[in-house]
Amino acid sequence: MSESGIPPRVEPAPMSEEDPEIPWGQRFFDRPFFLLILGLVIMIIFYSGWGLWEVSRLGPAPLP
Repeated sequence: MSESGIPPRVEPAPMSEEDPEIPWGQRFFDRPFFLLILGLVIMIIFYSGWGLWEVSRLGPAPLP
């Protein structure tokens, strides 16, 4: 430490030639609009599939 009480400036380490690879999970969660669209698509497919399954499992309606 210098006499003025201010620590000396530390220079950041230079970047290496190879950038570190970003994990796929971080790349996935860094895209909020992709997550929004994916959530809507999954919900539409799930509920449409559920509805089609329910309709296919219904028995014939009794006539009065």
